Parts: sequence; structure tokens; C-alpha cells
Amino acid sequence: MGETVRDVARGIDNASYRYPLGVVAAITPFNFPCMVPLWTLPVAIAAGNAYILKPSERTPLSAIKLGELLAEAGLPEGVFNIVHGAHDAVDGILEHPGIEAVSFVGSQPVAEHVYRHGAAHGKRVQALAGAKNSMIVMPDAVLEQAVPNIVSSAYGNAGERCLAGSVLVTVGDVADEVVGKIRDAASAMKVGPGYEEGSELTPVIRDSHREKVRSYVDLGEEEGAEVVLDGREPPLEEGFFFGPTILDNVTGDMRVAREEIFGPVLSVVRVDSLKEAIEFTNGSSFGNACSIYTENGAAVRYWRENVEAGMLGVNIGVAAPMAFFPFNGVKNSFYGDLHATGKDGVRFFTENKVEITRYLSEPGTTEAVRRPTESGA
Repeated sequence: MGETVRDVARGIDNASYRYPLGVVAAITPFNFPCMVPLWTLPVAIAAGNAYILKPSERTPLSAIKLGELLAEAGLPEGVFNIVHGAHDAVDGILEHPGIEAVSFVGSQPVAEHVYRHGAAHGKRVQALAGAKNSMIVMPDAVLEQAVPNIVSSAYGNAGERCLAGSVLVTVGDVADEVVGKIRDAASAMKVGPGYEEGSELTPVIRDSHREKVRSYVDLGEEEGAEVVLDGREPPLEEGFFFGPTILDNVTGDMRVAREEIFGPVLSVVRVDSLKEAIEFTNGSSFGNACSIYTENGAAVRYWRENVEAGMLGVNIGVAAPMAFFPFNGVKNSFYGDLHATGKDGVRFFTENKVEITRYLSEPGTTEAVRRPTESGA
């Protein structure tokens, strides 16, 4: 949809129209190999573009299945395209003069590279990056509902998602109770592959990443955090599994409080007030999401007005917007101007033409109205 205004001046109308860019590309991550391409693919193609998908080299099969389904549905050849590869494929897309726009989802360092390198080659870029999302628990939180929600946020998808709640900020004297309940619930989770019925904690992507997650738990212990629940010993002999882990009494100066671990590790920070909780959250270089658990409307409003995060959850641990709203990370969680999905997604994959119009013919005629000259001739 464009926009129109009639009679911006006498007899003059103004309108804008949206047109496809041409060829666009998406570079997508391993953790949601089907969902993330579907943030951009339908919008880009519906807007009239040809679309190139560069899936993660770790999880390429979903992209191939998408291509097969689109071909079966009758999408014309050349509208949807797949390029496999790693770093060289990414830079090839960013440097190719025939590609007008690039959408990226992945880690913060790579997002920054994609944004800078793509912009240097004249590309329109949206780059969705990492996160360190806080979940704030107020003293009046309904723990019977909050605890399962927090556990799901922290450990769902093995913590490998940019909307995972990875830091629990407890306010006041609720800390001991909520940590105990979360420990009990997390300890009872079934660890296993996704194809086994009842599995709640699935493996991380690869062995090297499991070692990275383990190194962060070791670091947290060295920094003075208390390991309340330890998942470092492999829960299963085969597969890249890491058990649910809780680090308690984490402070803002610890790396485990600030850096993205991207695994099933929950860091617990204890503060005395909502103001302190917001100050801790705002101290992060990331600004993807933040959640609050409370029944106090005034607390929600104060938090909403002051917290520096683009997606907010009230009694919701994964603040994922519906697709007609933007995926709205801020700070180092996003590079660019137009976010993915929603109206921003349409704007990103289209170019605007603005037309200002005046017609000089009389209605019902095809001849222009002759205007008298100054002499009256």
C-alpha cells in the first residue's frame, strides 16, 4: 500500500507507490532454519522481488525443502534461489552489484560485519544480532505461572535463540523462593533429541559450541557466581547435550552477566528495587528483549518507559511479536533502519516513488485548456 493526499495545493494531488527493488538476499542462522527465512521470503516475493537465500552451512536442508515446496506450488523459476556456503558466500552476496538489499540474522560480530560491508557496497541492510535478555521478577509475581514460563524461556531450544531469557533479575526478597522453584523445575526436565516424545532440552548445535558454553560456566564460577544447578557433565553419552544450568549471585561486572552464552545457562542477579533492575538491564550493550513478571500496572508502565529493549514481555518470557509487528531489537541487537517483518519488512523490500499530479484538461475532453497570454490573444 502506498499513500495519497488530494488537493495538497489547488488542483494538485500527491501520492506514493511502492515498487520492488529487484534482487534481494537473506542470510539466515542455524537455530531456526525454516522460521527465519519465512520472516523475509514471503514479503520479498509478494513485493515482486527475486530472492536469494543463503542458509547456515550447519543446517542447509530446510532451505532445500522450502525450495522444493515453492517449485511444487508453481513459483516461476529464478524467483527463489539458494546459495550454500560460509564466509565467502556471505561476502559474495554483500559485494555483488546485482543485489539491492540483504537481510541478516545471526551473531553480533557477524551482524556488524554484514552491515558495514554491505553498506560499503551500496546495499540496503538489516542485520539482526545477538542478545542478553533480562527477565525481571517482582515480589508480587504469580510464581505458579511465572516459573514454568521462565524455565521455557531460558532452556527452550537449548537456549539457542535471540529471545531466550538468559538473565533472571530478582527484586527484593523473592529471590530464594524463585531460584529454588526454577532449580526444581529445570532439574526435572527431560534431556533428549527432539524426535523423542517428551524431550524438553535438546542438544546444542555442535561440540565446539558445547565447549564454549561449558567455558562460560567455568568462568562464572571463577568470577564468584554460585552454581546452583550444574549441566556441565553430559546428560547423555551421545550427542551435543548440555544440562540445564543456573548461576546464582551473579553481579553486573561478571562476563556471564553481559556476554551472550547462547546455551541453557540462566544467570541470576539479585537487586533491591525495580529501578536497579532496569539500570542493570540498560547496562547491557544489547537491547533485544526484556520481560517483567508482576501484577502491578504502575510497575509495568515505569519499566516500559525506562527500559532499553525493543521487544517487551509482561508475564511472557519470549517476547516474540506476531509477524505484522516488527522484530524490534535495538542497540547492538540490530544494525540498520528498517526491522524485519511487519510494515518495516515491506518498506525494506520496496522502493518508494512519490508522484505529484495536476491535470489541465477539462473533464470529459481530451484537449488541454488554452490559457490566454498576457496580451489577451
